[in-house]
Amino acid sequence: MLLAKALGWSQCQGGEIGTDAFNSCISVESSVLSRNCHAARNLMKEVLAELSEQCLEEEEQYARSSAEPPQKKRNRWAAYTRKDRIQAFIAESVLFVKQHPECRLRLMGTPQLRFLVLLQHLFAEDVADFFRAEEERKHTDTFEGVLTDAVNSQLVKDAHRSEWTVDERSFTMQGALSERSFQAGDDRKRMISTFQKDLVTTLETMLLDFCQRRHLSQDGQRRLIQAVTTQMSQCGLANLDRASQAAKYFVSGQGLEQRTAYNLSLMDAGLPDECLKLSLLCMKTGFSQYHTEESLEQLNSGGREGGPETCDPSSYLYQYATVLFQVRQAGGGDGREVTRCVVIDALDEVNLEPVMLSEGI
Repeated sequence: MLLAKALGWSQCQGGEIGTDAFNSCISVESSVLSRNCHAARNLMKEVLAELSEQCLEEEEQYARSSAEPPQKKRNRWAAYTRKDRIQAFIAESVLFVKQHPECRLRLMGTPQLRFLVLLQHLFAEDVADFFRAEEERKHTDTFEGVLTDAVNSQLVKDAHRSEWTVDERSFTMQGALSERSFQAGDDRKRMISTFQKDLVTTLETMLLDFCQRRHLSQDGQRRLIQAVTTQMSQCGLANLDRASQAAKYFVSGQGLEQRTAYNLSLMDAGLPDECLKLSLLCMKTGFSQYHTEESLEQLNSGGREGGPETCDPSSYLYQYATVLFQVRQAGGGDGREVTRCVVIDALDEVNLEPVMLSEGI
């Protein structure tokens, strides 16, 4: 009955569900899921074709310049130009859609489904990279910390620029730096350093406690902390950008504000299936001008006159995602742990309001 109410099927809403009505509900759900899976398969083919083309262009540029590409870049090229890897990515995306609750309940619009499946692919690939041999990885991040040496350095560097909630404890320096005067910058540096240490220590303590409850090995513990803190940095925001429609709008104007926030908490705390839940968002408000990729191309080529498009300052761009980090035993019986990352919620919203004219004009 709860499933019927969630789906809003009229034939399932009165009293107990009869056999015919129940079968009809299941049939509708199956049809919705099938269509979402088919759409996701086609969308990922398009996305991967674009990524493959980018990789081939990069490879050609290196060949023309006779420069030797880094191994990490070669690994990325191989990921998106090898047929077997591309087929595996498509299969993983379809499996993700099959298991995603919202994809079973309603037909997904093309922009939202594209955002969802591409975001899942980007997060999953980032996390999987930590469980590959060093020579097979695609990233070159560095790590540090207070209690460990596994916290992404970019998180530490940018800590004071974002808002954080770690295990229900809030951290923010928004407004604090601008409200105080500093002499020769020393007070400011000291304040940021203290903030960074407090945040990182709290984050490491939470993650280490989680690892101990899950009885993770030292190697599994290190890789989990690396995977989580990498998404709590510019890497996670970059994934939001690469997948979203909002990132196609380049906003500007006096009053522009950008808010970034991360929230790390426990899901099913203390239970056998306990996992980590990370929410991250980026919101831009207060802007009054914007460019699109197309308008910038026209402007740069000299084919467009005038400045950017204008909009009302009530406009906003909003990107949001919630992901789960789950730890499982790897296959092969060697006792290794693998961290899996799954997107459970995502929102990509563009709201560009027309300029409001004053009365009497």
